[in-house]
Amino acid sequence: MFFRSRRMDALVRAYTRLGRFSGAVLVARGDRRLFAKGYGHADHEHAVPNTPRTAFRIGSQTKTFTAIAILRLQEEGRLRVTDPIGHHLPGYPHGDTITLHHLLTNTSGIPDYVTTDDFTRVMGTPRTREALIAGFKDRPPLFEPGARMSYSNSGWVLLGEVIERSSGLTYGAYLRRHVFGPLAMERSGLTGDPAEGHALGHMASDGRLTRTPRVHSSSQDAAGALHSTAEDLHRWNRGLPRLLRPESLAELVKPHTAADGTGYGYGCAVRGDRVESAGGAIGFVSVSAHYRRDDLFVTVLSNLENAAFAEIEAGLAAVARGEPYELPGRRVFVTVNPAVLDRYTGRYTMRYMGRTSTMHVTRDGDQLMVEVQGLVRTELRPMSETRFFARMKGEVELDFLATGEVALNWAGQDVTARPVT
Repeated sequence: MFFRSRRMDALVRAYTRLGRFSGAVLVARGDRRLFAKGYGHADHEHAVPNTPRTAFRIGSQTKTFTAIAILRLQEEGRLRVTDPIGHHLPGYPHGDTITLHHLLTNTSGIPDYVTTDDFTRVMGTPRTREALIAGFKDRPPLFEPGARMSYSNSGWVLLGEVIERSSGLTYGAYLRRHVFGPLAMERSGLTGDPAEGHALGHMASDGRLTRTPRVHSSSQDAAGALHSTAEDLHRWNRGLPRLLRPESLAELVKPHTAADGTGYGYGCAVRGDRVESAGGAIGFVSVSAHYRRDDLFVTVLSNLENAAFAEIEAGLAAVARGEPYELPGRRVFVTVNPAVLDRYTGRYTMRYMGRTSTMHVTRDGDQLMVEVQGLVRTELRPMSETRFFARMKGEVELDFLATGEVALNWAGQDVTARPVT
């Protein structure tokens, strides 16, 4: 076991040396921690180190906790996942046909407010949940409820409101009393202003780190506003059977729907024996994965928005399972004739987890820039005349194809972007 922990450390240190990681990791089999360590700095300006007790924003991992709260309220008889949302949110459009189950599985057809063009402009401004909901409630539905999956943060904001109305507690208070408190997750909660022991978000570029814009927690709410630590997330993984009855736990991790090759439970992705809760927020990315067959848990939390978090998680799991893995190499970038870059500029659409997003590629002098809805604009760096690299919510490699399409490998996921004509 000692040698495996050394290999895990060498793997993560290699990514850190290349400027591809800053954060904390933890690997455990059952209750036994195999490896836990922090890398880089929680606050780079003041050289405050990351540790397994450092709190990071966990983005959409919040959704799994929201789903747990809904299932607990169902066990208490306060609601049913089959309830139309109009029972809990009277007057909500199509509230008689959209159910809580549709919200939990992203099959409601409600458009995602995060992909609107003005989200990055207002994300640092405090907003009430009422204002958040008002921003999307009257937008036309994408499809009939239950027809297919389209990832939507909007549905999770509505679930936060349902939790509050059903329990009589605020969303944060409910989780503290019924989830974090019972599991001794003392450093987890709703993210407010940066506090002692909390990591600050950054972006890495050419060996330089810059602070990212602040996202106010109210802009993410029950869809993505929680913070946690590597140690706390292990407590959560081990404590799930104490929070939920077996039948509820089975519903949480059951692949109720699927999109683009991925099964989806209630707030988590399911691929075979692997259950994943992943998230990204401006300045942060994270993933927690439970390999059920051998009860292996791996969590990677980073305060670099463009960290290689998915690659590190896969590598740590491979080391723990005695499978082959590779240490990371340094990418080599080249100079491309600016005239070539003009071929690639334009607007593209792509779909992941059923949700359609827009990608804008523009020319800025002798370089290409890319902007995806909900993310900050960043540089596309050439690895060849057709292959480029970007760092946005993880690491992304893009191949511009002769067909006009773009093949992306985004944090280990294959996505195709098609030009808008």
